[in-house]
Amino acid sequence: MKKILFLSVALLLSRAVLAQVGSENGMPRQTSSGYPAEWPEGPAPGSVPSWAKSGTIRIARWDGGRIETAKAILSGWPGFNPPYPDNLYTMSNWYNLDTIHLLRDAGINVAWVTFSNGFSIPTEQNHREQLQRYIAECHRQGIHVIAYESVANIFWEDMFQQVPESKDWVQTGADGKPVPYGSGDYSKMGRVTRYMADLANPGWRDYLKKRVDLAIDAGADALMYDNNFGGHLVDLYQDIYRYGAARKKDFMIMGNFHQNNYVLNRLTNCLTTEDGAEPGVYEEAHLQGRRGRLDAKNLVPVDGDRLVTNIGLFRIYNALSNGWKPMLVEDGGREVEVRETTPMRPERAQLALAEAMSFGIGMEVFVEGAFARGLYENDPDTMAIWRAIGTYNRFFAANEQYYTGTTSLAQVALVLDDRSDSVALLDGLAARHVLFDVLYESDLNEQKLAHYKVVALLTARTARQRALTALENYLNSGGKIIAAGDAATLDENGQKRTPPEWFGKSLGKGECAFYEKSPALDDLSKTLLDAAGPSPISIDAPAGVLYNITHQPATGRTMIHFLSYSLKPTGEIKVRALVNPGGVRLLSPDEPMTAAVTIMPRGDRELKVPSVRIYSMLVLENPVPNLKAVAH
Repeated sequence: MKKILFLSVALLLSRAVLAQVGSENGMPRQTSSGYPAEWPEGPAPGSVPSWAKSGTIRIARWDGGRIETAKAILSGWPGFNPPYPDNLYTMSNWYNLDTIHLLRDAGINVAWVTFSNGFSIPTEQNHREQLQRYIAECHRQGIHVIAYESVANIFWEDMFQQVPESKDWVQTGADGKPVPYGSGDYSKMGRVTRYMADLANPGWRDYLKKRVDLAIDAGADALMYDNNFGGHLVDLYQDIYRYGAARKKDFMIMGNFHQNNYVLNRLTNCLTTEDGAEPGVYEEAHLQGRRGRLDAKNLVPVDGDRLVTNIGLFRIYNALSNGWKPMLVEDGGREVEVRETTPMRPERAQLALAEAMSFGIGMEVFVEGAFARGLYENDPDTMAIWRAIGTYNRFFAANEQYYTGTTSLAQVALVLDDRSDSVALLDGLAARHVLFDVLYESDLNEQKLAHYKVVALLTARTARQRALTALENYLNSGGKIIAAGDAATLDENGQKRTPPEWFGKSLGKGECAFYEKSPALDDLSKTLLDAAGPSPISIDAPAGVLYNITHQPATGRTMIHFLSYSLKPTGEIKVRALVNPGGVRLLSPDEPMTAAVTIMPRGDRELKVPSVRIYSMLVLENPVPNLKAVAH
């Protein structure tokens, strides 16, 4: 059987024209061009199917098949090039119907499958036929399927031979040469194997639409586009979304976006990214040399090590979801090694699932590579991880009522512009127990701002005039604003503007504090918390424990989600509610627990939550109106 596998892979690769182009390993990814001054109207809430509500999706990245094997080899991925035979065998045989039971065993109700990744339509035909049978069986067993496609990737050696006109679809750089995909290790192949398409080219657009047709005809419930680098993404997504919606009314289309283009989620009816990091407390040695979100100097110390969270990223996605778009995030980063070789251990996988679900987000379990091989071969250590994932997913399914239809109780808002800068700052504030929402300056109005006690403009260089007017009115009515650096120094067309006169001044009933440079994270956190003042719910939690508070307007419930990033018993956690919360329930997939309730002299309640091992949820039933008043 393995001989058949290697012959099939060899045949697929042999279609390539073995021209030497040279190694481009390490080239930066292509970034998107500028964004419109006014965003076009995106999809409406009715475009999302009933099965895809936020808080109900339990998903796995189920990449595989013969074209994925070829892609891994040609891209120089770890474990595939140089080839590890068992990895190749597993990936090529992944869409055997027998693997569907693994999805059921882990409580997964949505899987994405590799549908088209840059080879030509004729080359991918046998793979598609196999997938059509696989998708039909997934549906029969109650599992929805997302088709993975590349929006811009061209395996040129195959495409040029099978579709000669595709030579005109390639994106060229300033030097007139084809632009390579930037994350391939081409040194292992001795040549560049992947080019990027010109997303404005009509021929390429038509080819993408043919692939949309093929995915819908194969039974896919949604489509996810990867490799979103280059220009013309705004009009491309409008074009593709309109085409897909015309073919299938509730067909979901999403893109794997990164920080510079998170805002493109305005044009889709489902959100996804692979920008998450394995959450937990990292050893200092594993952070050496890392920058950005994993720069140790910005991370909260816990027992001599450093806390890594995705909450800042999740707050961005909550903002872009508009309260109705389903949200998916893959924790693609690892504390050590890479995702293709190193799955998260059981407790970290459970923390990752719970961290995301606390924000109504489905965490995309990454299976490809060594993890898939372990599942395929029934390896005991791998199966222990899979059982841990299943335990948490079944808990989420049994308690789905607490994760849907929720809204935030944060009293602090941070304003971003379309650059979505900076996730590291947002993560840092969250790790310091600041509960905040993200607002985009293009969406600001007086109604949105009225929900918050303090609003911060720290990284939003761009500010439309209507946003500044809304902020000025918010100040006049008694709001507090904290601004810093070059905030609001550009208009929506990128033209320089003078910062508002009210920066650093009192105005009406409100006050704006201005800093030439944004304060250090510890100082900024204290400033925001002091400005927000007392909250109806206050929590005394140690540094290794983070939490999110959500409200459910339809039922009046309030949920407090506790996460222990150190994966050690936390000891008792005290929650002070300035109101009578009514009934109290404490739920956890780790072990049964009960919260103790003490009535304080002023009539408020102190709730004592026993030690949290990984994740616990405190449900306050039927709180009185002044809790509802801060929900938005």
